[in-house]
Amino acid sequence: MLKKTLTKLSLTQRLLVGAMLWVFCSLLVAGALLNQLFQQHIEEQLHKELNMHMMQLIAQMTLDPAGQLGLSQALNDPRFEQPLSGLYWQVDVSSQPLLFSHSLWDETLTPPHSQINKETWFRYKDPELGELYVIGRSIVLAEPSHVQRYQVWVAAQKSWIAEPLQRFVWMLVLTLAVLGCVLVVGVWWQLKLGLRPLRQLRQRLAAVHEGRANFIDGQYPQEIQPLVSEFNRVLRSQAQVTERARTQAGNLAHAIKTPLAVLANAAKKPDPQLAQLVLKQIHAAQEQVDYHLSRARVAAAVKTVGVRTEILPALHSLVKLLQRAYEPKPVQVELLSEQKELYFKGEAQDLHEMLGNVLDNAFKWCETRVQVQVQRAEALGRPNALKITIDDDGKGIDTSAYPRIFQRGVRADEVAPGSGLGLAIVADLVLLYGGNIEAMRSPLGGLRIEIYFP
Repeated sequence: MLKKTLTKLSLTQRLLVGAMLWVFCSLLVAGALLNQLFQQHIEEQLHKELNMHMMQLIAQMTLDPAGQLGLSQALNDPRFEQPLSGLYWQVDVSSQPLLFSHSLWDETLTPPHSQINKETWFRYKDPELGELYVIGRSIVLAEPSHVQRYQVWVAAQKSWIAEPLQRFVWMLVLTLAVLGCVLVVGVWWQLKLGLRPLRQLRQRLAAVHEGRANFIDGQYPQEIQPLVSEFNRVLRSQAQVTERARTQAGNLAHAIKTPLAVLANAAKKPDPQLAQLVLKQIHAAQEQVDYHLSRARVAAAVKTVGVRTEILPALHSLVKLLQRAYEPKPVQVELLSEQKELYFKGEAQDLHEMLGNVLDNAFKWCETRVQVQVQRAEALGRPNALKITIDDDGKGIDTSAYPRIFQRGVRADEVAPGSGLGLAIVADLVLLYGGNIEAMRSPLGGLRIEIYFP
């Protein structure tokens, strides 16, 4: 029930309720401690006062020549002379009252026997006088002809400290209540100021949702700024995806415009080779459609957050597929990797598209050997980067053709079948993923393709 109630509260309300509970508990504990400390303090003050009266009483005690106990003069505090004033003294001999203050009137102090004949400070409840704080001491008075032990008591009623303690408690409760209200108001104001950036963020998000802004602008505290930066990155990625989709749609429309125009013109002329021309132009249009649709799909998916694909399983499946496709050509493939778990930050379909085209090219032109190496590029000065190298032992191509093989429609060998789009698609995909691709002479003698991913 409490959990359901808390889930319905806003963040401000949750923090405020938590702060109020903390303030209440803290003030409650502080009040109890202060009350205990004040009680100990006034008890210590009472003990000091009673001890002072005790010392004065002992100093005034004398024995006459007959051995009778008396006081040389009365004690200074007039409350000892006022009946039942709450301040008393008494001198016992053999547990029997011998001398006592006028304030006792016709009562006597009857402390527990366990407190007799020792210096003590205790509290007990007298049947007639109520609760008392008592200080006691055993003394010996000696005369040449007489030696006697006396028990001296000085007592004060508990009401002496109960009344000031009660006044203190009321003042303490009032003070802590005011302090609690001030703290709660302060916490509320602090929460209002502290959560203001979240309210501003909500307004900026609403502006983005309503189309009044493209991104979340403004500066935010360091706890929120990373969230804002990541969200802006997502918004920019979405804007780029939209722009790329529009561009690809325009490119696709422009690319198929020429084959359609050729077909339209050919349809107006009686030509026996019309069927061959139609098939050729349809094939060209299909290649353009496949190329631009592939780019459009990748443009939409390349910035997908949290998607990754394990590289080695993808390579193993591609190698098996190509070995079956190129049978009976004996192609030996070496897969080299320092780590077993290496991931490409993108979709599996895109990884298969890129590696499949490069491996297909290597299988096509190699003699008998293809080598694939996957490694992290930290050692190469590229932190968090991934490097994939594919070599073949074929004849290779002229070094001047290295930059051109990644251009659309360019083929290094015009005799072999193909459209010239394979490596161009790979290059476009690599660039869309923020990487780069290079061609160079392979140590095996053929062509080496190096692909870097951030």
